[in-house]
Amino acid sequence: MDVFRLRDRELNLPLYVDHRDSLAGMVARPSPSCPQVIHRVPQAPFRLDRSMLLLLIACTTSAPPYHDVEPADKVGVAATPQRVRVLLNWYAEPEFGGYYQALAEGLYAARGLDVTVTPGLPGAPVLEMVAAGQAEVAVSGADDVLARRAKGMDIVGVFPGFQHTPIGLMTHTGGPARYEDVTGNVAIEAGSPFQRFLWQKYGWEGKVNPVPTTGSIGAFAADPSLVQQAYITSEPCQAKEAGLVTGFLPGRDAGWDAYNSLVVVRGADKELPWVADFIGASRLGWESYLKDPAKANAEIAKINPDMTEIRMRCIAEAQRPFVIGTDGLGVMTEARWAATATTLVSVGQDVKPDGAFYVPKPRSPLP
Repeated sequence: MDVFRLRDRELNLPLYVDHRDSLAGMVARPSPSCPQVIHRVPQAPFRLDRSMLLLLIACTTSAPPYHDVEPADKVGVAATPQRVRVLLNWYAEPEFGGYYQALAEGLYAARGLDVTVTPGLPGAPVLEMVAAGQAEVAVSGADDVLARRAKGMDIVGVFPGFQHTPIGLMTHTGGPARYEDVTGNVAIEAGSPFQRFLWQKYGWEGKVNPVPTTGSIGAFAADPSLVQQAYITSEPCQAKEAGLVTGFLPGRDAGWDAYNSLVVVRGADKELPWVADFIGASRLGWESYLKDPAKANAEIAKINPDMTEIRMRCIAEAQRPFVIGTDGLGVMTEARWAATATTLVSVGQDVKPDGAFYVPKPRSPLP
């Protein structure tokens, strides 16, 4: 897909976003559980204006690893299921595969949770909406959580779907194998924290030229010397489908490594039983997705038809080491959160790391 990701930017309405070529001609698709929510965007350029945002809002109106809780029939389920509205910070894609797998396999329902998952639009303020009580869960990144907490938002990360950030630089075969070897032009979001961090750490100012990118692989395909900002969950598999052989320099190799696909809740909610239940089901969903992503991918394809089976399989395999990491699925540590905060401070970002993450206690004794 070719829409430029705006995850590091503050929402600045009205927001204009160029469409990805594969989205051309697509029509709005309502959510079965919430007809007002548009899963797909119309042919672009489109405008995310206040009316669209209000529709979204109205509808969605060192720590040990987390161990799964007992199923709902063993811990007790309320007569009325707990509503959990989940807002993604991007389109329905395999980077959210574990959550879609848990939904498809009924893991949330088995714990008495009525879960709806709403894909995001570029720049949609999902963390702001959770902080305001307009949804129960947002899926975002640890860097965004730290920055929003510095602005006074009562939000907390409780479960990382990704141990490692999916952002990095995509290279051509035979291109630079290390960040230290990068020269020439780099297509990247100029002025973003990631861009500032790389130029500062490696002394690239005046040596490496940042050029604009829209997220499309068109310029990359046409220029064998170009290096491009990319997400392991997106551009490399697009390039593979186009017949290109690429390399990928993960952001973590440069020291840029925030937890991602992160479940975020209000700080006031973090100790509520449903949070532990949601995490337990999500963890099982990710474990199942890593074994066989078929169920989640089928659901994703219904919502996002341009996600072909070949591309989803490619992404699922490429993102596997980013999901598991070295600490293991779902693990969070204070040291990692502190390192992310230090990295952001180094590029002038205000952060508030104290209390930024929480590991809910299991609802029943461990086996």
